Parts: sequence; structure tokens; C-alpha cells
Amino acid sequence: MHIKNIITFLTILLFVSPIIPQQKQPLTLNDIFASNVLRTTPIRNIQWRPDSKAFTFTKRNSDKNFLDIYKHNIKTGHESMLISGSELVYKSERIKMSSYSWTADGIFLLIEGPVKSIWRHSTQAPFYLLNVNTKQISALANNNPHLRNVKLSPDGKYVGFVRDHNIFVVDLSTGKEKAITNNGTDNILNGEFDWVYEEEFGLADAWRWSPDSKKIAYWQFDQTRVKEFNLIDEMYPYNKVFDLKYPKVGEQNAIVKIGVAEIETGNTTWMDIGKNEDIYIPRIFWTNSSSTLSLLRLNRHQNYLEIIMANSSSGKSKVIITDKDSAWIDIIDLIFLKSKDQIILTSEKSGYRHAYLYDYSGKLIKQLTSGEWEISELACVVEEKNVLFFYGKKDSPIEENIYYVNLNGKDLKRISKNNGWHSAIFSPDKKFYVDYYSNAVTPTTTILNNSDGTEVRVLNSGKILALDNHNMVYPSFVKYRTTDGTELNGYFIKPYNFNPKKKYPVLVYGYGGPGSQMVVDRWGGERTFWHQYMTEQGYIIFCTDNRGTGGRGKAFKNLSYLDLSKWSVRDQTEGAKYLATLPYVDKNRIGFWGWSGGGYLTIAMLTRAADYFKTGVAVAPVSDFKLYDAIWTERYMGLTNENIDGYKNANLNNTANGLKGKLLIIHGSGDDNVHYQNTLQFINKCIEINKQVDMFIYPNRAHSISGGNTRLHLFTKITDYFLRNL
Repeated sequence: MHIKNIITFLTILLFVSPIIPQQKQPLTLNDIFASNVLRTTPIRNIQWRPDSKAFTFTKRNSDKNFLDIYKHNIKTGHESMLISGSELVYKSERIKMSSYSWTADGIFLLIEGPVKSIWRHSTQAPFYLLNVNTKQISALANNNPHLRNVKLSPDGKYVGFVRDHNIFVVDLSTGKEKAITNNGTDNILNGEFDWVYEEEFGLADAWRWSPDSKKIAYWQFDQTRVKEFNLIDEMYPYNKVFDLKYPKVGEQNAIVKIGVAEIETGNTTWMDIGKNEDIYIPRIFWTNSSSTLSLLRLNRHQNYLEIIMANSSSGKSKVIITDKDSAWIDIIDLIFLKSKDQIILTSEKSGYRHAYLYDYSGKLIKQLTSGEWEISELACVVEEKNVLFFYGKKDSPIEENIYYVNLNGKDLKRISKNNGWHSAIFSPDKKFYVDYYSNAVTPTTTILNNSDGTEVRVLNSGKILALDNHNMVYPSFVKYRTTDGTELNGYFIKPYNFNPKKKYPVLVYGYGGPGSQMVVDRWGGERTFWHQYMTEQGYIIFCTDNRGTGGRGKAFKNLSYLDLSKWSVRDQTEGAKYLATLPYVDKNRIGFWGWSGGGYLTIAMLTRAADYFKTGVAVAPVSDFKLYDAIWTERYMGLTNENIDGYKNANLNNTANGLKGKLLIIHGSGDDNVHYQNTLQFINKCIEINKQVDMFIYPNRAHSISGGNTRLHLFTKITDYFLRNL
């Protein structure tokens, strides 16, 4: 080739090559489980300033392992560093801040150091106080790393915390520490929950400041009578035993008391919660006055709820509102208006969860919302405008939108503009809110909005740059009807190069537990990426919410009552039948996988619907509900002596003989939630009846089976199992 032509060719190549599309890369398990490239980075640790003119938040600084605190001006959008992580030094050591909170006057900053998890919600950490003016830092409780439930008083004069099962307060002006309780032991817990309350009522913090900062209301648990379950650590030459107070089905729970302590005197007054010890107090609330404490009392069956008002000085109490259900009552939160003696609460008594306005005598003033849709959660009230903000599913059961309604029950309006899933942090004056928004194709985006939902500015786009390197596929939602005519929600994730003329194996992902929802229009994260990875291996992913799940009213949800297997197995089988009608599905290659309740459902499908499912992987499964905790199980299955047949029907050990396909069961030996005895007892039954099952145990891993290289190892194993057997 002539030299001139070569130069011309190279010149053309130079200008053309940049527009040649970059080769898309397949996802790898390392991308998903051993790196951060696919993770969202929403703005974290947002704290509104009292005047609502700004909020603070944290960013990782150049040291990568430390956080700086920034201030965002609402009017201008200007962001400036308020506190550098390099300033946070105590006794010559850098403080690795996890979170923070401000006193009302902005003088003190309460800093949480490195956090260590205890159970699902509870954590412990050292805490520090920074005087913003002087930059002086002091440590609470001599830098004790085991402080729990630490929070500032409303007036900003005190900080309280739990240490060694007792409650303490520190006067910020003097630094003097004072014990509020002194009888805490491994059996007597003050200001902290026992294992089962934390797990099943969803709280870790068991004490509350009064509005005037002069009192503390707290739970006290006596778990002396609660039986112990032994978790065994085999990673030593001689194994070690950890005793966990864990009330299983039908066993005795801890005895609960509610006390109100005076900060000045330290004296506690016990609230009258009745003589029956076999009850639950899942929530307490201060009303608009420090003289009155409200409590929720729930019977052992969890189908009768009482709202109680108690005099915080005398302890005398009275029931003002009751609610009941033929199955169970989900725990509710209340909003107490500050300017009036009125309460906003939610109830499912109409068949759907709606909001109601009552006065303190228990008189119904107004039902605020109605219709065949449900409220998910109350957000806040703007009393000056007589408006309630709430999350709900009025527009779609698979979405979570933000709405408001007038306290006269009129002018209900949706304010969240984008379809999908929303979670808001409202400003103190309720004129703005920070919206964490996502949907099935949009990673979590952080947006500052006016209270009417109009956008002020995008704070964080949530864009994951690494996604541009892959041919991404996302859930597509469907509705289909079962053979008895019931409409169910589902979604597919199909391969990027999907060919409707081919036959594909299908991997079904399920959970199916009461009130749960897996089919939602929300960013999925890690497991959705793994599902995408499996589509690249040639599988279609399918998921459906069976009868008994949430978002569709109480009657739909109550179908799960007294037998958690009946409708979940029936409708997941209906899902397989639906798949078999699709021309691109290989009906002989349908698999199932799930975690926890989904692990239970996996084994149920492989033993009770074995003609429809070839292969299953069950992670951390329950096998016999009598082995699970009292609160969760009795809520949905009733008491054992009253539902003998239900417990028998739901026991997977009784259906093991139906197993035909390949089944892998995975469990963590340190699972404090679903004990791995569930897996061992099912395996033992399979040995007895000569059924072959595969099993893998993760030493000392908890219910999440995580930490270090664990997730990569776990999903490599699950992937390989399906590739070999489906």
C-alpha cells in the first residue's frame, strides 16, 4: 500500500474509532458480591436544622474510611463542609464516625463511633460529644464501646444511653453521669428489648424522652423464665456455647413492665398494664403532654389491640380505643397532635388499612381515608394546615407513593410525581422533604422537593456508572389469573437477547409470607443483579406474590392464617402452571429458590409440588414452625393447642416423602433467628425415609449469611447448583 494511502487510512481510523460502541461485558459474581461498583450511593445521615433552612449530611473524605459533615443550603443549593472528619480526634486517635445528631441549639454534636451489630436492629458503639464552638471532644462513659440506644433530650441538655442493661443520663453542662436504673442483669433488661421483641416488633430502642425532657419512659423485661437456645461456635479446639433467651412457639415470654422515671429524683413509677403477664406491649408513645403516656397492649393471640392512656406520675391507666381482627392485628404507629388532644391512627377494620382521627376519650372524630386500597405508614402532620402526610398504595399495590389528606377527610392528593417507591425525610416546618426514590429500572435517587411534591433540585442522581458496561435487563411486571380466577401480580426478568421462539428454563424466586411483597416497583440491588447474571446464563427469572401476601387488603392477607403453606404452595403451583402455558418456557426445567420464609417455601414446592419444580435451593429455611419464635409464629398460625392440624400441615418434615427433584439446603450455624436445627431435623427425616438432599453449612454465619467473602461463596454455590441441575 502506498505510504500516502496508509496515512489517509490511519487518519480516518483515528476519527472513526471513538464512535465505535464499546463492547458490553457480561456481569460477574465478583462484580456483584466482591466489589462496590454496582452499589448505589444515596446521600446519608441527613439531619434537618431546626429552622428548616438547611440540612446536614455526610460524605466520605479523601481518607475513604472517614466521614465529613456537610451543610446544604435549601435556598441556594450551596454545599459547604461543616465539620471535617480530620477534626474528630479523641486522645490522639481518629474517631471513625458512623452517624451523628445535633442538639436543638446546634452547640453539641453527638457522634456515634464504629458500630457493632448485636441482633437485626440493635447495635452498640462508643459515643462522643463535640462542642461545635470550642471543638472540644469528650467521650461518653469513658469511651465505652458497648453503649446502646443513645439519644439527646428534646431540650438538648442531656444525653441518655443504655449500658450493662441499665439506663443512664449525662448532664451536658457538667458532664455528670446519673443512673436511672440500677437493677439490670442478663435477665433484667432496662431500655433495651429482648431478642424476640426486637425481631418481631421491629424496634431496638426501648426508652423514650418525655416532651419536657424531665422524664424517661422505658420497657423493662424480666426474661428469667424464658428458655435458652444454645448457639455453638465450633471454630475452637473446644467449642463455645452462647445461651440465647429465645421463646419458641407455646413457651413463656419475658415479663414486661413499663416504667416512667423522673430525671431529677431517679424514681420510677410503674404504669398499670393489667395483671395478665401473658401479653405484649409493642409500642409506647408520649402524648402532647409529659403527664400522659400512651401504650399499645396486645393479647397473646395478637388479634385484640388496646390503646391505653396512662398518667405518668401515678401510673393509673384506662383503655380508650380497641381494635380486633378474625386473624391478627399488625402493629400500628400513632401520631399525637401537639395543639389538640387528638390522635391519628391506622386500622384495617374496614378491610383495608386507613387513617382515623380520634380524641383522647376514644371518640371517633373522622375517618380520614377510605377505599379499596391501603395506607402503608403514617408520615407526619402539619397542624397549621390540618394536613396528614402518609405513604400508600392508592395508585398501585406494587408502588409506595406519598399522599396528603385534609384532617376533615377531604382533598386527598398524591404528591410523589414519579411512579415507584418513595421514602421521605420532612423538614421540621414540613415545607420540604428529601425523597429517596427508585423504581425497578431506576437506582435510588435523592431529590429535594417542596411539600406539594414539586422538585427543588436533584441532590444525588443515583447513577451507577458501571451499568453502562453491561446489557442490563430489568423486571417487567405482569398480572395473570389462577385457575380459580384470582388475579396475581408477578414479574419476569428475561435474557437481553431473548428469543420468543426458544425454550428457556425458568428460575422462580419466592417468599410468600403473610403481608410480604416481593413484586414491587423498587430498585432491587444485589439479588436483582444476581438474577440478571442468571439470565446471562440462559434462564428466565419469575416471581409472584401468592394469596396471603400484602398490599391488597386484609381479606387477601388473612388467607395465610392458621396454615402458612396452604395458599403459598397452591399459588406458586399456579404460577408454574401459568409458566407452562407460555411458548418460550421449558416446563420441565422450572426451579425455585428463596431465603428464610422463601427457603421454607422452596422446600414446600419441592415436596408438595414436585411435579412442577425440578430443582430448588433453600437458604436458611424454617422446616417446622414449632421451632420458630412465639411472637411471629403465633401471630399467623395461632396457638399450638388450638391449631394442631395447621401446624401439622405446615410441617415440612411431614411432606419430605414427596421430594423428587434436586434440593440444596444452605444454613448458617450461627443463625439466631431461624436456628439451623430446622435444616438438621429435615435432613434427619430425609435420612429416615431415604431421600437424598444436598446441604451446606456456613460456620457461625447468622441469618443473613454474610461477612467477608461469604456472599460471593454463597452465590457461587447457588449458581453452580442450578447450572448443574436445572
